[in-house]
Amino acid sequence: MIKPAILFQNHMILQREKNISIWGESEPGATVAITIQGQTASDIADNSGKWCVTLEPLHTSFSEIVVISAGNEVIEWKDVQVGEVWLAAGQSNMEFFMRYDADFPLEKETCTNHNIRFFDYPEVSYLGQIDEADYGKNFAQWRKAIPEDLEWFSAVGYYFAKEIQGKYDCPVGIIGCNWGGTPACAWMSEEAIREGGGQIYLDEYQKAIANLDLASYNAEFEINPASWKVDPFMDTVSDMLMQGMPFSEIIKTLTGQEIDMSTFDFSAQMPVIGPKIETRPCGLYESMLCQVAPYGIRGFLFYQGESDGDKHPELYETLFPALIRCFRHLWQDELPFLFVQLAPFGQWMQCVGESYVTIRKAQHLVSQTVSGTGMAVISDIGMEWDIHPKKKQPVGYRLALQAMAKVYGEDILCEAPTLTRLEKFDEKLIMHFENTGDGLYLAGNTPDGVEISPNKLGGLRLLTNAGYLNMEEITAKAQGDTVILEGLPIQNISYITAELGCTGWYRVNLYNSAKIPARPVRISL
Repeated sequence: MIKPAILFQNHMILQREKNISIWGESEPGATVAITIQGQTASDIADNSGKWCVTLEPLHTSFSEIVVISAGNEVIEWKDVQVGEVWLAAGQSNMEFFMRYDADFPLEKETCTNHNIRFFDYPEVSYLGQIDEADYGKNFAQWRKAIPEDLEWFSAVGYYFAKEIQGKYDCPVGIIGCNWGGTPACAWMSEEAIREGGGQIYLDEYQKAIANLDLASYNAEFEINPASWKVDPFMDTVSDMLMQGMPFSEIIKTLTGQEIDMSTFDFSAQMPVIGPKIETRPCGLYESMLCQVAPYGIRGFLFYQGESDGDKHPELYETLFPALIRCFRHLWQDELPFLFVQLAPFGQWMQCVGESYVTIRKAQHLVSQTVSGTGMAVISDIGMEWDIHPKKKQPVGYRLALQAMAKVYGEDILCEAPTLTRLEKFDEKLIMHFENTGDGLYLAGNTPDGVEISPNKLGGLRLLTNAGYLNMEEITAKAQGDTVILEGLPIQNISYITAELGCTGWYRVNLYNSAKIPARPVRISL
């Protein structure tokens, strides 16, 4: 019996212009053949029944039938398309379903596009779990961008696909491989973790499970509904959190009791660390990522880092590049890796945004030093008391700009305005920027409607020999590739450092002509 890997189904999208691997299981020794676009390729299943057929590059197509056969058994996959496929990986902000997006009601009315499709790989935390529950009802199926299915799409993935599909008029598929609250090390091989300086994660995990009663652990895991992610919308607490309801209100709604968040022990609510927890080193790399590879893709979309901000943020500078190498090694291809710099953020549950300053610095460094990468800046859409920005359209749009420029070869502006130099002139401080396009402008409000005075530069702090200045007394004016600050006691200043977006929570309202906000930076005169 032919058993293809779960990604291969009716309605799937295959990557164009690249060799394509299709794999699965059958009887040992069986010859499995696959036919599409006039070519047929085959492979003989090994002693364990595993096979992998490699097809020559396919051309763009909006309708194909793929025939797979072994002996007298024949399967047809219908309504298959060939176009651009991207893997959307990371944690909850990449997983974030369209159901929770601020623009979902409007998008649902206009979304119908059969050439945008999405496959969400099931959230399984160990090998074999996928066969122990019915994940196919809600996950593990190719969905189209139609009103009844839109809520299941990754919002970032959907908005990215919408831009790419509209630009290039080809099928676009997004494969979701993500899980909320997971650190980078969960998505990496053990070798990659060590290479990235993350030995402490391996050591901490071994220490945590040293005295674990495995039998009791497995028994408790089996009966815990949270262990089985078969329907994300049935998790009441998660559903409320994604909608933006404060945790204290959720507890009150469910129990009728008020809680003091300042003394609430979140650690007591965390699952027991063990060999089936999704946050363990290498866990999701093995149970999810390796199961998707080497599905043919154009590149990676990545939105992650929040969980690394909560623990060992100083390691992200070396761990993140190692993760990128790990992903590319798994696909045996130096694929483009486009990622999102963390948004401004204050506090949410046990998470505190101050450590994200370190993560953002590491992310920017990677964008400058690791080839084939691109960073989408979202310094204008964060939320002070919610780790999940509710407007994902700017995120998908800015990732698409990165793809258009760096992957598809468009001559367009895709980078964020970046402060490069300070200059004192008369009684003014002039801030010079690069990546300005046709010029900078200061917006009066940000995409989610937060108002900032258009004569102020949001997110800016000025440190001088006299300490931080009172920004209320300072006005800003965008002019070409500069921002001119007035109201400064320049004659009394011998030292000045501009810090733009260098706190956990901030709000930037300075944009270039591509509507990309300025990125975090710290620079001295």
